[in-house]
Amino acid sequence: MRRFLYISILATLFAACDKSDSYQLPPVEKIECQYFPLDSGAWRDFSVVEIKIDEPIALFDTQQYIVRERFGGIFIDNIGDTLRQIERFRRTNEGENWQRMNTWLAYVNGTEVIQIEENTRIIKMQLPLAVGKTWNGNAYNRTDTLQKYQFRVDSIDCPAVVGRFRFDSVLTVSQKNELTAISKVLVAERYAAGIGMVEKVQIDIYSDTYAPEIDIENRVTQGTMIYHTLIGFGK
Repeated sequence: MRRFLYISILATLFAACDKSDSYQLPPVEKIECQYFPLDSGAWRDFSVVEIKIDEPIALFDTQQYIVRERFGGIFIDNIGDTLRQIERFRRTNEGENWQRMNTWLAYVNGTEVIQIEENTRIIKMQLPLAVGKTWNGNAYNRTDTLQKYQFRVDSIDCPAVVGRFRFDSVLTVSQKNELTAISKVLVAERYAAGIGMVEKVQIDIYSDTYAPEIDIENRVTQGTMIYHTLIGFGK
C-alpha cells in the first residue's frame, strides 16, 4: 500500500477554486507571463516520485529523486523565434552533485505560451486565460494521434499550498483528464504567479479488476504515476 501513499496525499491538491474571473496576462511582447516567467538565472527544484507498476511480472518500482530547472540564455531558432533555454539537472539526494539531463526551451508567441520538451512543442497556455478555456496543446506535435486531449484551465488566481509553500495566486491546467472504471489518465500542472510551474501530476494506469466501489489507485494492474512537487526556488 505504500506505493499509493503519494496518490492519496496529492489527490486533494488539484481541487478547483470557485473563482471564475478571467485573468489577462501582461503584454506578451515583453515576454513576461505572470504564471510563466522566463527570467534568466531563475531556478526551481522539484521532489519527484516515480512509480511503475506491472503486476503480471511482479514489478512495483518506486524511485525518488530531485530535478532542478534553471533558466539560461537566449536561443534563436531557424524561423527567428527567441527562446529561453531551460537547463535541467537531476540528483538522488541533497548531498550529491547535479547531473545534467537535457535542455528544454520556452517562449511566448502571440497568444501562445510554448515549451519544447525533448523536441516536442507543447502549447502550455493560450492567452487570455479564463476558467474553463480549452485549446489543443499538441497542435504542433503528433503526441495525440489516436485521441485528442483538450488542455483546460481548471482554476485561476487561487490560493494553494504546494509542499511547504503557500501561494496566493495559482493556476491549474489539466492536459489530460479521463477516468473510467478500469483506467485513469491524468496530466495536470499548477503554476504560481511570479514563479512558474510548482507541481505536476502524471497518471496513466489500468486495472483488470472491475470493482467501481474501490478507487482504481488501489487496484492497479499496470501503469505509471509521476509526481513533481516544488521544494525550492530562487534567482
